[in-house]
Amino acid sequence: MPFDPHSLKITPAMQEYICARSTDLRIATTCEGPLIFSVKISPPKATDHVISVGERKIYISSLQAQFIKTIDERMLPRCALEKRGK
Repeated sequence: MPFDPHSLKITPAMQEYICARSTDLRIATTCEGPLIFSVKISPPKATDHVISVGERKIYISSLQAQFIKTIDERMLPRCALEKRGK
C-alpha cells in the first residue's frame, strides 16, 4: 500500500510535542513497535517518507509508513513518557 501523508492523523498532544522539540524527528522500527526519536538518535534514511509538522520534519521509516495511520503518544519512548509525567 503506498504511503499517503494526507491520510496520516497526528493527535493534538503529539503535534504539541513535535513542535516543542529542538530537532527533527524520525519514526523508527523497534522491538516495541514504531517509536519516535530525535534524528540525533535515529538518523533519517534515504528511503524514509517525510512530512512537516509546524517547522519540524518527521521522517517515517518506509516499513512503518505502510502500517501507521496515526501518530500518537504510544510512539513516545518510555523515557519521554516518564519525563512528561513529572
